[in-house]
Amino acid sequence: MLTKTKSRMKEHYNCFYTFNDENLFINSSETQGIYPNIIEKTIEQLDICLNKFGRVLVVRFDLSLDEYSGDNHTISIFLNRLKDKLFKLKKYRRMKDIGHVWVREQEVSKQQHYHVALFLNGNKIQHPSKLLQYIKAKWYKHGRLWIPKKEHIDDDGCFYFIDKKKEGFREQRGKAIYRLSYLGKTRGKGYKDAQAKNYSVSRLSR
Repeated sequence: MLTKTKSRMKEHYNCFYTFNDENLFINSSETQGIYPNIIEKTIEQLDICLNKFGRVLVVRFDLSLDEYSGDNHTISIFLNRLKDKLFKLKKYRRMKDIGHVWVREQEVSKQQHYHVALFLNGNKIQHPSKLLQYIKAKWYKHGRLWIPKKEHIDDDGCFYFIDKKKEGFREQRGKAIYRLSYLGKTRGKGYKDAQAKNYSVSRLSR
């Protein structure tokens, strides 16, 4: 039987959250809590990428494992190799400074899954279709890739293209943050080895 490790992180139960004097609309409620620490670090990395590149492609997908693991070695190694590959591929023109966030969750299944987001230089890549095909092929030996589908006109599906010079920049960034805030939810986290993390965020510097 799985045992849940108790998190020491602060919890937040409201659809609005203030960070750096900005009032953010997030995916939370009085009954659905989030961990602000995850959201804050995620926004910091997104904004660092926006300041570096001016245009950022945010890509959201989920990765499941065929077998349970108490640690996160598989996804850590996978993302490191993915970033190395993107730097070497000519069509992405030596892409570097790739931001990421992943969270580990497990609810009804016997294996954990990961919600993942990548923050990519929008001057080098504007659409994630080929990238997701590559991820699916390489992750296949570990488990399955799930890609969110576009369900209605205001839904951006699995990606957001944010351009600081475009008129709708603030709105698009806000929509991405709302989507990313789902990764901070308290439900499903904690089923892991005691020393393993519930989440990981890249450490790009300004």
